[in-house]
Amino acid sequence: MTAVASLKPRLVPRSEAALYCGLKPSRFSDLVRNGTMSPAIPGTNKWDIRAIDQRLDKLSGIQPEKQQSALERWKAQQNAG
Repeated sequence: MTAVASLKPRLVPRSEAALYCGLKPSRFSDLVRNGTMSPAIPGTNKWDIRAIDQRLDKLSGIQPEKQQSALERWKAQQNAG
């Protein structure tokens, strides 16, 4: 088996994206249409697995909070005191 053959594609068609989410393709399309799920990559009929993961993390409430930069922390301290 070559290295390329063992790679899992990052971009997948709708049927595989739906399967990845445990959904029927028609339900997956409904979620894309109403903005709940990420759309296909522009100019393709492929979905980015990482974008799907991020959307699912956000929907599940497990997405980590955005880390503040040093500047953002400083500004918050200035506004608090």
